[in-house]
Amino acid sequence: MIDLSITVNTPAYDDYLKSIPHETLLKILENSFTEIYVLDKDGKVVYANPAVTRLYGIKPEDIVQKDSKKIKEGLWDPYSFDLTKVSHQAIVTENIYYKTNRTIICINVPVYDDNNEFEFMVSTSLDNIRSVDLSYRDVRNPIETIDLEFSDQIIGKSKLFKQCLSDLEKIAKSDCNLLILGESGTGKSYIAQTVHNESRRSHKPFIAINCAAIPDGLFESELFGYMPGAFTGANVKGKTGLLKDADGGTIFLDEIGDLSPKMQVKILDVLENQRFIPVGSNKPEHVNIRIIAATNQKLIQAIKEKKFRSDLYWRLNTAKIILPPLRQRKDDILLLVTHFLNDFNRRYNTKKIFSKAILSYFISYDWPGNVRQLKNAVERMCILSDKIIVNESLFLQYLDQEEDIEEFDEECFNVEEFKKRTVIKLYAKYKSSRIIAKKMGLSQSTANLLINKYINEM
Repeated sequence: MIDLSITVNTPAYDDYLKSIPHETLLKILENSFTEIYVLDKDGKVVYANPAVTRLYGIKPEDIVQKDSKKIKEGLWDPYSFDLTKVSHQAIVTENIYYKTNRTIICINVPVYDDNNEFEFMVSTSLDNIRSVDLSYRDVRNPIETIDLEFSDQIIGKSKLFKQCLSDLEKIAKSDCNLLILGESGTGKSYIAQTVHNESRRSHKPFIAINCAAIPDGLFESELFGYMPGAFTGANVKGKTGLLKDADGGTIFLDEIGDLSPKMQVKILDVLENQRFIPVGSNKPEHVNIRIIAATNQKLIQAIKEKKFRSDLYWRLNTAKIILPPLRQRKDDILLLVTHFLNDFNRRYNTKKIFSKAILSYFISYDWPGNVRQLKNAVERMCILSDKIIVNESLFLQYLDQEEDIEEFDEECFNVEEFKKRTVIKLYAKYKSSRIIAKKMGLSQSTANLLINKYINEM
């Protein structure tokens, strides 16, 4: 609590204050970046300035003249009016705002009349901002956006990822073939679609083919099409292949590393000559297509092992993008978490938010399944949490359930290893059990036990 200092104005200054026009005072209040929120002695909202829209996610007219105890449900916690009313002191709380998914320090000041009777409460709240933020944020706009260089649908601000986006922006404007490399779950398919959408071919078809999902015998007829009666069971009218369907547009060959040697030769001919021969025909057909290919395999190693053709690799490799794994773009994790959580809150009509402790866990974990795994984890925790605030226990439960998946091999570690890494990392940075306890959502005594256990092992 903070003691209120009572300042007695001089008569001259009181006269000056009374001379200020009502319109001027109102304009000052309405244009304050700081939220100003006033309750009368009964807890009814008598005034709220436009800044509440940024914090609460609703307009002032939706809460004025209403009982604050009733409207606060689903908007914020904790409710401190009753305590403020009798305290004779300012009450400082850390409020959670559900609609905008943020926690903010709020200061509630009780105001008393000459008879020491409570008149009203003035509450103020302010975001944690930097000076540069004020240059582009509209006080009345509750929606915060991130300026992205390539596409407003791709989320990322880390230096490594922004370089990828910068390169992709240039590649999209060209018409060259593109090879996208990256671990499973890094968003290769999404990037391929976005490159097409941002290209001059965006008005033409984008056709994605998973090379690992179609049997080799079927792949050729699906891709190139076939003539009437080309094989037993063929459509009597024949079939136009996916290449022809994509004429003028983009073909995306996902999992290109799983393509058979036979099909590699045929794809090479398409790349070199923009032509193909339908099954059952001896007459080549020409197409105008762009090819984007992607794989999580190490193609250079596959070439050395004679599993992938070097000439096909170099044809595909006119432009190449290597998408960084999520563990190399830690600055993007909270952006993605917030984006996914907002999406799932809309989908499931919920108002879940993540505790500060669980957010530190999100950053500390390496996410071997990358963005796909992160998205699935956010959805699972959003669904399983019985409370509005999703805490760290669900994160540890998630890790415990995922630790035995063979796909992750050495990248995967169990809950105990995760705690150890987190404690060591935080101790190296802060050298404080109090800070470690706060960031991990633990008691200080538990934090001390973990420090003694893990630091002494080193």
